[in-house]
Amino acid sequence: MQNSQIGSPALMQPENSDITTWALPEGGIARLAQGRGVTENIASSPDGKYLAVGSCVGVWWYDVSTMTPIALWDTVRGYISAASFSPNGKWLATGDGDGLVKVWDVQRGVCISQMERDETEKPYHGVSRFAFSPDSQRLAVSSIRDYILYVWHPETGEQLAKFHGETNFRWFGGTRRPIAFSADGNLLACTMPDDSLMAYADRAGAIRTSKYSSHYIAVWDMKTSERLACLTEPTDFTESLCFSPCGQYLASGERKGAVRVWTVDSWRLTRAFQNYGTERKQVFYSPEGVLYAAESSNDTFAVWDVECGEKSDTYLEAHSVLQGAHVPKGTPFVLAAYNPREFRKWTVGDSQPRSFPHLHTGVPFSLVFGLDEKTLAGGYWNEDEKVMLWDITQPSSPPSSFNLPGKKYTVSASTQGKIYATGPDGKTAKVWDIQNNETPVATFTLPDEKSLLAEQELQVSTAAFAPTSNLLACGDSEGILYVWDVQQQHTRHTLKAHQNWVYSITFSPDERLLASITRYGPESRLWNVESGKAIETFPDRAYPIVFSPCSRMIAGGGRPGILLWDVKRAETLLTISLPETDSSLDSLAFSPCSRYLASGSAWRRSMDIKKVAIQLWDVASGENIATFRGHPTDVQSLAFSPDGEILASGGYGGTIMLWDMKPYIDT
Repeated sequence: MQNSQIGSPALMQPENSDITTWALPEGGIARLAQGRGVTENIASSPDGKYLAVGSCVGVWWYDVSTMTPIALWDTVRGYISAASFSPNGKWLATGDGDGLVKVWDVQRGVCISQMERDETEKPYHGVSRFAFSPDSQRLAVSSIRDYILYVWHPETGEQLAKFHGETNFRWFGGTRRPIAFSADGNLLACTMPDDSLMAYADRAGAIRTSKYSSHYIAVWDMKTSERLACLTEPTDFTESLCFSPCGQYLASGERKGAVRVWTVDSWRLTRAFQNYGTERKQVFYSPEGVLYAAESSNDTFAVWDVECGEKSDTYLEAHSVLQGAHVPKGTPFVLAAYNPREFRKWTVGDSQPRSFPHLHTGVPFSLVFGLDEKTLAGGYWNEDEKVMLWDITQPSSPPSSFNLPGKKYTVSASTQGKIYATGPDGKTAKVWDIQNNETPVATFTLPDEKSLLAEQELQVSTAAFAPTSNLLACGDSEGILYVWDVQQQHTRHTLKAHQNWVYSITFSPDERLLASITRYGPESRLWNVESGKAIETFPDRAYPIVFSPCSRMIAGGGRPGILLWDVKRAETLLTISLPETDSSLDSLAFSPCSRYLASGSAWRRSMDIKKVAIQLWDVASGENIATFRGHPTDVQSLAFSPDGEILASGGYGGTIMLWDMKPYIDT
C-alpha cells in the first residue's frame, strides 16, 4: 500500500509557540507540563514524519525530526487512553478514559465520527487499544476493564461487529488488551477470557484477581463473526499479538518474556520461546516474514530475531515494522521514558538513541508557592522525580527536578523563604531543604515493632514538618500519630489517632494545632500540639482539611458540603453546599488574606460535564464567586501565590494549571 503524505495546514507550526497556552480554558494563564499517559500512547504517522502522543491533556502532535510539539488535539475531555493512525494515513483514532472513540480527519483536523459503547456497559468503559484493518475500513476497539470488543467503520461510525458481548464480565484491575488483524483483514485476534472465567466472577460480574484476568487469546472470522479459536496456552498476560504477512501464523508476546506461535489452519501451538529474558515482549513480523520480539525498559531497547535467537541492541531497519506495516522502512523509532523525562529516538544504524526531554510528568498531589512570588514547588506522587520547582514567570521552561528517596513528598514553605519536602521512606520520615538537599534536615524512625494488623513491619504513611517549632509529625499504617522534636531528638507524643492508616497530617500555620485524617471513613481529628490532647469539639468525617493562614479557621470537605470551623470558639461558622456533580472534593486552599477559599473536585462517572470544577468561595457569605474547569480528572492540590493573584491547581492528569484571580478577589 502506498504511503499517504500528511503535510496539511492542520499540522503547520502554530503562530504561538508557547505550548503552555494552547487550548487554555477561560481564566487560565498557563498549563505546566503536558499530561500523563505518554508511554503507552505513541503512534507514528504513515509517512513517518509525525508522532501522535496521547496524554491526559489531549493528543500532542510531534515533529519527528525535532521531537517538538506542533499541535494539540482532542482537548474537550482529554484523558486520552489510546491513539492510532489508519494505514492509509487519512484518519487518527483517539479513545478516552470514558470509552468515547473519535476518528479525526488528519488533513482537516476535524472529528468525522464519534462512537460510544452501549449505555448498559458505560460504567466499565475506558479505551484500551485500537487496531485498524490493513485496508483502513475497520476499526477494532478493546476496553480497559470489560471484555467486549467492538468493530466500527471509522468514517461513518457504523457498528460492524461486537464480540464477547453476551457477558458483562470485567476485570476489576483493568489492563490494556492487544488486538491484531490478519494481513487480509479476515481474522481478528484479541486477548480475551474463555467461558471457564465465569466461575471466578463476583455477583457484579467483576473478576478481581489477576490470576484469572486475561490469559487467553480469542480469534474471530470477520465475515461470519464466528469465534474460530480460544488459545489457552499462555501462562501470563499477553502483551502483543501479530499475524504473519503470509497469513499462516499468529504470534504472541507475554508480560514475562515468553513468545508463542500458532498455525492459523489448525490453531496448533507450533513454537514456544521462553529463553529470551523476562522483559515483556512486543512481537512483530518483518515484510519478509521474520519474527522479531522487542523489549524495552527505562534504560534499554533491544530486539530479538526469535527463530535465530540473536539479540541486537542497535536500531535495525526492520524494526520500523514495530510501528506498523504501513510505516516506511528507516522511520525513526521513538520510546518515552520517565527517568529521566525524555523521548529516545533511534534511526538506522544508531547504536545509541538520541534523547529529547519532554514534560509529561506525574501527579502533583502537593503544591506551594515560594515567598519570591515566582517559584512553585510540586510534590509528585510515585514518580522518580519526587519534587519539581517551576518558575511561573517562564512557564515553558523545564522545571528543576529532585529525586529523593521514598515517595509522596508534601511540599511546604517557611516564613524564612525555605521550601521543604517531607515524606515517608519505609519506616522513616524525612524532611529535605530543597535548596540544600544533600542530607535531610530531619529524620524520624518508627519503633522497631511488628504490625498488629498484618504480619508486616510498620510503615510511615504520611508526615508533616513545622519549621518554626522544629517538630516532625508522622502517621503510621496502624493509625498511630507521632510528634518528634527534631532538636531534642525525642518523641513528644505518641497518640492512637485512628483505627487505620493515617492518610494525611497538617500543622496549622502557627504550629499550635495538628489535624490528622484517615481516608477510611473518612475520619478526622484535631490535636493540641503542646498537650497532645484531642480537641473533642472538632467535627468528624471531613476530608480534605486545610487551615486558614491566620490559623483561626479550618475548612473541611465532605457531605453535605464544605464545613468552615472557628478554632477559637470551637463551633461551625458556615456550611457551603455543593452541586451534586462537584460534591466529591479532593483539595482545598485559603487565599493569603483568609477571605476566600478554593475547592477542587474529584471526577465522578455520573458527570456529564467534561472537566471537573475548581470553585472560588467567599468565606464570609459562602457565595460561589467563580468556577473554573481545566482538569479532566481529580484536582489533587491547590495553592495561592503569596499576593493572592494566582491560583495553582494540580490535577491527577499530570498538569498544573495557573488561574488568574485578579478579576475575582480583592487583593
